[in-house]
Amino acid sequence: MARGLRLSEPGVAWVGWAVALALGSLAVAAVLGTGPAPGALAWSWDASTPGKAWTWWSAALVHRSGAHLAANVGAAAAVAAWGWTARLGPEAALAWFLAWPLSQALLITDPGSLRSYAGLSATLHAGVAIGCWHLLRHREGPARWVGGAVSLALAIKTSWELPAFQAWLQGVTMADLLAPPLPGAPGHVVAGHAHACGVAAGLLVSWARDGIMLARRPFPRSDAS
Repeated sequence: MARGLRLSEPGVAWVGWAVALALGSLAVAAVLGTGPAPGALAWSWDASTPGKAWTWWSAALVHRSGAHLAANVGAAAAVAAWGWTARLGPEAALAWFLAWPLSQALLITDPGSLRSYAGLSATLHAGVAIGCWHLLRHREGPARWVGGAVSLALAIKTSWELPAFQAWLQGVTMADLLAPPLPGAPGHVVAGHAHACGVAAGLLVSWARDGIMLARRPFPRSDAS
């Protein structure tokens, strides 16, 4: 008989967490609605109250529209496939779980391009970053090359979407940059700082995890008397 999948097996916990984020978003949309619905707005991260800690969790699960929700659910499936193919273990899934609120907490560094934020995209960017870190730091051969290629693509994408880069590209002054929303910028660019925060959260959690694991290693014992 075929052996059932276990959370300890590579990829299983990762896919499970991706599914949980997608289902959670769908459930919140069913209960609170999307877009300007009062419930959805209440759960969003708000630039006027960036320290409202519970929105660090809730903001990822609410969406601006049905299309926004569908796009992020599809992206969650892609990140799930990324982790499954990369055979990311439960420790990577735990790192992704911890990066969930941190992705929104780091929005306090936003330069002023966001009045509010909602959606899974920052958390999904954190997941991709965690996968890249794992492949680059803990794998060898072709897997490391894949990690490097995805890391480069992620760096180009997030750099392109950063409000500061878009302001420079459009010839917008710094004063205009600080007047939300960024003039002429499409939604994914306005949220570019959030995507960068997600990447930073994923890298920070991965770095901290590796540091903790290194600190827990026993020191080699000397045979000298």
